[in-house]
Amino acid sequence: MPDFAFDFDPADHLTVGTIGEPGHRTFFLQAGRGIEFVTMICEKEQMRALGEGLLSLLDQIAEVFHRPTEDPDEPIDFELVHPLVPAWRIAQLGVGYDDEEDVIVIVAQELVERGQRPELARFIISREHARALAYHVLRVVAAGRPTCPLCGEPMDPGGHFCPPSNGHGKLYVQ
Repeated sequence: MPDFAFDFDPADHLTVGTIGEPGHRTFFLQAGRGIEFVTMICEKEQMRALGEGLLSLLDQIAEVFHRPTEDPDEPIDFELVHPLVPAWRIAQLGVGYDDEEDVIVIVAQELVERGQRPELARFIISREHARALAYHVLRVVAAGRPTCPLCGEPMDPGGHFCPPSNGHGKLYVQ
């Protein structure tokens, strides 16, 4: 079993949030239990993949184990806890399901220089928390700049250079 630099089993707080304006936002993954918290810097696309991955995993659990996931009984607080002092930047995220305990397991790996050994973090949450987290993450990701309907790249308020149109054509603003 790997050694985890941070092991929240279970995590009573797991969220994603941002600081900054769209186009210049920094994304954070934060977990906690009681008064102990850890914050990590992550990429927008990692968070999108986390949200989509959690929803896909929950669908598979419902299909294979016949355990549909309901909404949480009580609202979950997804606000970041300040001050934000990132422990490290995330290189990789993995999600899994422990069917014996009926919990979702999220593992984060630190981004390190070649040859260094990365630290690992593990966060264990209920399926209900995972469902609510997935929708929260996708809302946070979608709150950024609109995407171009032709190329899928983010657009600034003044538009952008769109490779499919070779920079020509109509200005698409959503």
